[in-house]
Amino acid sequence: MNGEWVQTVSDLRIGKRFDGDLDLQKAEDIKLPKALFVAGNLNLSASHNIRMPKRLHVTGNLDLSETMIEELPGKLRVDGDLSLFSTRVRNLPKGVRLGAGLDLRASRIIGLPKGLVVPGDLELSGTLIERLPNNLVVGGDLYLSNSELAELPARFKVGGGLDLSATPIRALPNGLNIGGWLNLVGTSIKRLPKGLKIGKWLDIRALDIKKLPKDLVV
Repeated sequence: MNGEWVQTVSDLRIGKRFDGDLDLQKAEDIKLPKALFVAGNLNLSASHNIRMPKRLHVTGNLDLSETMIEELPGKLRVDGDLSLFSTRVRNLPKGVRLGAGLDLRASRIIGLPKGLVVPGDLELSGTLIERLPNNLVVGGDLYLSNSELAELPARFKVGGGLDLSATPIRALPNGLNIGGWLNLVGTSIKRLPKGLKIGKWLDIRALDIKKLPKDLVV
């Protein structure tokens, strides 16, 4: 089955390794082995009754969107994008390793593990998450619009843009350094912090900010 797409569960005769893309979208009663290596993409979107492995490594993208999954494997590695859009996942495992982006829109996520590294974009728009962990690293854009985020950690890194629009956040930490753009539209922020550095553009339209810090860099 090297390089083939598996279309139904009945077609799947799988050991601990699968070479190629594995497509189980909209499948029923999927029982994956306790340890699984997929040398390609794994698509489980809109599937039902999935028994996830305890150890899972996907060299491509892993799509779990619109599933009833509540927990991820304790030892999970995804070298591409991980989509948890519209799932019941509340927390990510501490040892998760990602190679690209992470999509958590419309999920039940409430917390992220300390020291999480997301090399691509991190999508948290519209979630119930209130805080981000210290030492969070996002290589791409971080989207938090319409989420419940109330504060930013003192230490975190965003290589791309940061979207905080329409969040309840009221203040930004001193020394905030954003590699791309920063969108604060629809927030209650009245003062920009000392040492704020923005790599591209800053949007503060309609905010009650009367004075800009002298050391602001945009």
